[in-house]
Amino acid sequence: MEKKTAQDPRGPLLTRRSLIGAAGAAAGSGMLGASLWTAADEAAAKEVEALKADGWEAHPTACMICGGYCGLLAMHKKGAPVSQETVRIMPNPGHPQRGCCARGAQAMWMWNHPLRLRKPLKRTGEKGEGKFEEISWDQALDEIAARVKTIVEQDGERAVSMTSHNFSGLQQWLAAPLGTPNIISHSSTCNSASVAGRRKVFGKGFDGAGKVEPDYANCRFLLCIGRTLNCAMGVAAVFGRAREQGAKLVFVDPRMPEGAFTGAEWVPIRPGTDSALILAMIGIGLGEELVDFEFLRRWTNAPYLIEAGTRRPVTAGDLIAGAAEDAWVVMNRADGAFAPMALVKDAKGAVVGFDEPVNVDPELDYSARVTTTDGRVIEVESCLHAVAAAARAMTPERAAKETGIPVATIVRLARSFFTEGGVCDDGWYASRNGNDTSAYALMSMLNLFTGRIDQPGGFVVTQGGGFKGPGCSQSGGKGKGPNGQSWTNKDAKALDKVYYPEGSGTYSAIFEAIETGKPYPIRAAFITGTTMFHREANSERLAKALKALDLVVVQDILPHEVIDYADYVLPCTFFLEAHEYGGVKWALNGNVQFSGAGIDPPEGCEAREEIWQFAEILRRAFPERAAERLGYAKELKTRDEFKAWYRGMMDAAWEKFIAKKNAEKPGEGDRIAADVRAHGWSETAKKKYGVYPYKKPFGTPTGKGEIISFLFASKYESKGASGLSDFEAPPAYKLPKPFSDEFYLVSGKDSASNSGVAMFTWPTKFLGDRTVWMNPVDAERLGISTGDMVELTGLDTGAKGRTRVTVTNRVIAGSLFSHGFSGGVRTKRSLGAYEWTREGVNSHWFATGWREPVTGSLANNSSVRVVRIGRD
Repeated sequence: MEKKTAQDPRGPLLTRRSLIGAAGAAAGSGMLGASLWTAADEAAAKEVEALKADGWEAHPTACMICGGYCGLLAMHKKGAPVSQETVRIMPNPGHPQRGCCARGAQAMWMWNHPLRLRKPLKRTGEKGEGKFEEISWDQALDEIAARVKTIVEQDGERAVSMTSHNFSGLQQWLAAPLGTPNIISHSSTCNSASVAGRRKVFGKGFDGAGKVEPDYANCRFLLCIGRTLNCAMGVAAVFGRAREQGAKLVFVDPRMPEGAFTGAEWVPIRPGTDSALILAMIGIGLGEELVDFEFLRRWTNAPYLIEAGTRRPVTAGDLIAGAAEDAWVVMNRADGAFAPMALVKDAKGAVVGFDEPVNVDPELDYSARVTTTDGRVIEVESCLHAVAAAARAMTPERAAKETGIPVATIVRLARSFFTEGGVCDDGWYASRNGNDTSAYALMSMLNLFTGRIDQPGGFVVTQGGGFKGPGCSQSGGKGKGPNGQSWTNKDAKALDKVYYPEGSGTYSAIFEAIETGKPYPIRAAFITGTTMFHREANSERLAKALKALDLVVVQDILPHEVIDYADYVLPCTFFLEAHEYGGVKWALNGNVQFSGAGIDPPEGCEAREEIWQFAEILRRAFPERAAERLGYAKELKTRDEFKAWYRGMMDAAWEKFIAKKNAEKPGEGDRIAADVRAHGWSETAKKKYGVYPYKKPFGTPTGKGEIISFLFASKYESKGASGLSDFEAPPAYKLPKPFSDEFYLVSGKDSASNSGVAMFTWPTKFLGDRTVWMNPVDAERLGISTGDMVELTGLDTGAKGRTRVTVTNRVIAGSLFSHGFSGGVRTKRSLGAYEWTREGVNSHWFATGWREPVTGSLANNSSVRVVRIGRD
């Protein structure tokens, strides 16, 4: 490959060999057959050793191109200056989450990208015009700090908001010591629906991504509904070993993921109808007695009583005189009497176990008219009775009509799932159609009916690594600094939580406050490392909110469209330039890893760490808070000074962790430290099966897996978020007319190019797909061929966009598919050799931005009209 400098307007050049290599990385990163995964593992290890023998050094790093944090190696040629030719990004052999997809493999294209932000920028034109001038760090930080100080003095700390996708922990270094609670991610357009779904079934503490997962390495039948296994890629590597042992894989999705090319089955489904399929499967499992009734009886709230109609959980005190009000109640079929089902709590009120009558034998299918202890007559039913009714109503015939899946396929899929060791994945990129919380709750709930909870090959609680690095945090108005400092903030609750109490980050919830000042003004936004226009549904609404802000600061490495709306742009470092220890995410066992590729920003790039930027803004605006809450009393002018300060805290936290492990078991900490030095990671704890909920309770009100959420049934039934997860047609957009020029528009990702930063890399020009997919049946009806240019118009928003079409049977008829984070860049700035990123559409242009009640999950999908406007 011919080397090109950062200033070359043509961008980096690829030889045929390097392009084939990049394409091979993309292909190899998909869900390949098991024998290929074994070969890939062996080949990677051999290549690493061969490079070492040839004078290369291995530097472990955790990839942050997505939220997977997969384990990579940055291989450096000894003695050679850092460049694309002297650093190779590879999988870390043996790493528990080794997932080198094409996005991570392209990291060096990002490092010295011709468009990489190199100096602070200040806006010179109107917001949205993308006109800037370069300024010094001192000027940028002084001016930002002064404007933050003025905003806080006029409207309070909460007038400052912050958003990111993966970097909320970094943003807390400013938000927590400053005192604003409004650090709000936009998980609402990614995984908030799956988080809320897990919360309904397993409760708080078990709802985060990766906390409960399929036991990928040992499962026999993996059902992926709307899940492609493209994130985290390490999951695909682990499941590859199960595939080697004959595990079955089924994808249910409107489009065929690349993983389905490997002998897996693809079941096309109409968008927004996942709940109908799962309910039908549950109905078949119940009707044919394929489910684990004993598990449901003992370890779920299936026999617990609720009030029919309202679904209010019935307490033991309602039906048993003198019973505790905080206990639940079942009908004991052993004696025909009601029995209390209580929880054991410790001195701090934390639930630690179950207090149930000896030999209680709950009735699963129960309904009756009963008289309460205060004389009221009410209709009660068991949770299973209510769920079974919903499942019976979704017959295979009705489900086929809703989903487009043939009846025979639905029946076969259900029988295979329950009899062949099925486990249903709990989702990732989950916010699509406005009915997603119920869908993802049903995915988790489906696993309860198998009884394989926290069992080998089933749906399990993963083991954490145990390490915690330095950071800032706030909870309930209490702030905590990196060295144990503590303080109290005036405001405790983020504004999005006021509207969406069970959400996990709905940034658009504050748009009204930005524009109207109600319920209080939001005047500033810090946007860290995120492509907001490819993240936030309804681009027009986002642009309006950004224009209304007094101060917008964007921190990033590449010129995303959101930068056009910034007042200041601050160039950042990225994961190849980091030095940190952390846990390994989405892994069964507990592990820790080191991320230190040993690379600095390229020559001429003044990028600085986000934490330094936040600390400096705070110091210049409120020096006493920086000193007292961060321990940051004077400017650390150079990167070396900052690295010494921050790495000192990081290394101290690591040494403390190692010492603790040695104290718990002599020599254990030393073993972990040696492993990390040698390999970049170490296992710290082995997964123990059969713990939850058998020995330790889940985080639900009952402590068990819940098929009707008592949290939601108690608090949110009247607010549009039911405890019973049922099917409803997509409410977020107008449904397209069948057999017409109207279509669902669905989006998704692959492992080659679809990320906020990888969409700008040179290999993506060739690996990425910026067309819209159309089924051949629809294409024939409309007279459209591959390569034709079409115009899409949003049925609800009126937004328009033009793109070319690929005619393929990899998308269900009646739907169009567009890769997300792939094209449709509309920045006003010149992109030089990268103008091709403007090709295609951004599906968020057409989305309504509809938000689910209570959870705030947004809908990314939409409906559009298609008109052919040109042909090559």
